[in-house]
Amino acid sequence: MRVSRDNRTIFTPPRPGHIGMLGWMFCLTLLASIVSTGCVTPEEQKQQKLEEIQNAEYYYKLGAGYFEAHEVPLAIRHLTIALDKDPKHIHANYLLGYIYMGRRNYTGAIKHFKAVLAEDPEFFDARNALGATYLAMERWRDAIELFEGLLEEPLYTSPELAHNNLGWAYYNLRRYNDAINHFKMSVFLRPQFCLGYNNLGLALDATHNRSEAVKNYRRAIELCPESYAEPHFNLGKIYQSEGDLPLARSHFQRCSALSPESQLGDRCREYLRTY
Repeated sequence: MRVSRDNRTIFTPPRPGHIGMLGWMFCLTLLASIVSTGCVTPEEQKQQKLEEIQNAEYYYKLGAGYFEAHEVPLAIRHLTIALDKDPKHIHANYLLGYIYMGRRNYTGAIKHFKAVLAEDPEFFDARNALGATYLAMERWRDAIELFEGLLEEPLYTSPELAHNNLGWAYYNLRRYNDAINHFKMSVFLRPQFCLGYNNLGLALDATHNRSEAVKNYRRAIELCPESYAEPHFNLGKIYQSEGDLPLARSHFQRCSALSPESQLGDRCREYLRTY
């Protein structure tokens, strides 16, 4: 873990036996900002800082363990304690930002992702997560600026994610040709990328290129047959609009089965009720 230098001012106390009355009064004025009960040496301050960092790492690991065990409130509690002890702890900030994003506390997520990037601008997962937060907030242009910058990083190893997210921002701005270009690049870089194919289908459908849209929805289903409901929903709508009701119904049923407890599953069941 990269630890930043302590930027607090260090006061060196006078030599023992030469403090005097003014010196003791000076020491007393420092008690509000010094953990110990008197003036401390620079070495003692460094030791205190080291102990705080070690304690922060301990609480971070506890928080990460609770997160893995799906005990999210306990994870938040221990990650918060970790950051109280070391506000610059990169991984505690990242994990807490990730949790807040999942809980739709986007302001909190942005705060923690930016704290990560202030310490390590090359923490690319945090940059991608920050951009994803902008997408969730429909801050499309902020997301575009961030992801375009991320694509310029030669050490970034997941450019297909940035292309997909750029495509999603352009799609929501109705810049469909730009969206198509980025979605195509995402699946070129990662041929097994189900989400990229589905999103490419959406952008092609928006430009009335329905045959190519269907082809990409089907490709997404081929790659993720047991885990991805949305392309079934999109195909169901196309076949319904074309009057092929049996085929539409089969895709809405598959969508409902793959995503039974989600808003998407609810939408598929609403379509099924129309038959």
